[in-house]
Amino acid sequence: MKVLFLQDVRPTARAGDVKEVKNGFARNYLLPQGLAVFASEHELRRASKLREQAEERRLAEAKEWQDIADALKDQKIRIEVRTGPTGRLYGSVTNTMIAAQLGEMTEREIDRKGIQIPAPIRTVGEYKIPARFVEGVNTTLVVEVVADDASVELNRQMKEAQVQMTEEDTNVLDPSFEDVLAAAEAKIDVDGSEESGDAETAEEEASEDSEDKSEE
Repeated sequence: MKVLFLQDVRPTARAGDVKEVKNGFARNYLLPQGLAVFASEHELRRASKLREQAEERRLAEAKEWQDIADALKDQKIRIEVRTGPTGRLYGSVTNTMIAAQLGEMTEREIDRKGIQIPAPIRTVGEYKIPARFVEGVNTTLVVEVVADDASVELNRQMKEAQVQMTEEDTNVLDPSFEDVLAAAEAKIDVDGSEESGDAETAEEEASEDSEDKSEE
């Protein structure tokens, strides 16, 4: 079916374009939504005027988005996520998350498909992400990925517990030099006392043997 597009339908066509489309696409979507009309002789005479009007709208829209892109150059898109103690994320940052945060910052609806993440983001840090808002308006977003408050508190508690366990293990398994020296001195005293007692016992036994012989 040949239709005349009344509005931009990305990426299929621009307003004023005349194109062949599938019957179902035209009857179920384009025509009911008022995005296109049958390409009759009467409607085709409107095509030139529609193109002019659509181009004016696109230029105005592009200027608005360029102003937004310029303002974002000095800002960071802050994304708070759940992380582990090493800063690694439970999952990854998606273009949907970035688009949602951008929408709050700009009060505009952001097409997530225009945000292209070059590689999966799985750790905290700053990332430069290319984005296209509308045709002809491209920019580079600075995305700052940080741990959320719950992760910060949980990781702090885990670190404290780890430090405490390490200190306890050190006290049990790694005695200080002073502790080793004191234990060695105590052992020497005990051994010396035992040796002295054995000598005295031997002397007493020898004396008794001598007395017995004298009596005989």
